[in-house]
Amino acid sequence: MSKRVNVSKKVLQRLYWDERKSSIEIAKLYKCHSMTIRNRIRELGITKRTPSDARMHYEKHDFSENSIERAYLLGFRLGDLSAYQTSVDSELIVVRCHTTQLAQVTLMQSLFSSYGRVTVSKGIHGYNVNCFLNATFDFMLPKHEVVPEIVNKQQSSIWAFIAGYIDAEGSFGINQGKARFKIDSYDVHVLEWMVNVFCESLLVVKFRQIAVQGQPQYRAGIFHKDLWRLEINEGSSIFRFINMVSIYIRHEKRKTDMIICLNNVKERQSKGTIL
Repeated sequence: MSKRVNVSKKVLQRLYWDERKSSIEIAKLYKCHSMTIRNRIRELGITKRTPSDARMHYEKHDFSENSIERAYLLGFRLGDLSAYQTSVDSELIVVRCHTTQLAQVTLMQSLFSSYGRVTVSKGIHGYNVNCFLNATFDFMLPKHEVVPEIVNKQQSSIWAFIAGYIDAEGSFGINQGKARFKIDSYDVHVLEWMVNVFCESLLVVKFRQIAVQGQPQYRAGIFHKDLWRLEINEGSSIFRFINMVSIYIRHEKRKTDMIICLNNVKERQSKGTIL
């Protein structure tokens, strides 16, 4: 009887696809036969690599070192991405996300496909996107609790970071006939930093706690951290805010929603309901 291997789908997916290990290499890690690993791959519904997949080596390119691009990626990573190095001595860095939005998949491809291979797999609950990059992307490995100091060195980097974080966590929309912007996030220190930036830019901002750690969630489970909300609702503020941040926004849905909000403010101004 073959040995039963207790390995989760997440771990096996990482070893097989992200780290490109063969069933024989994985079997050595778990001290079992390679057939056992192949059976587990099939049982867990993990897509098998084709022979060409297994043979192919993908070229990777160094990060551009552009300060605005770096700031944007730091904001986007903090909001919605995970990143890890496959081993201590490895040159491979994997940046990944799970999303239900095709626009997010397209964004990931546009951000990273010029640097390395980007794979997209569709599951029951959305898309898993993995980007295979070289060691020049090690700046994306830390999960910062505060905004990295390098972001504060120039105004363009500040707004690029904000745009990256908005593309991951923010939303623009119309509520009760008025343009709105909001971010709901557990990253209180990042939101506090953004509030300071917005206030220095003379924008009218609302910032408050909307859920407490341990509080039941609406649908299921509890909040594992305090949840905070940053909002811009005042017409002239959201108009000026969009004009400041829009050149750095890369998410297509955010761009579309910003145009809707700008048109809303212009229409209300033409009617004299706001200044």
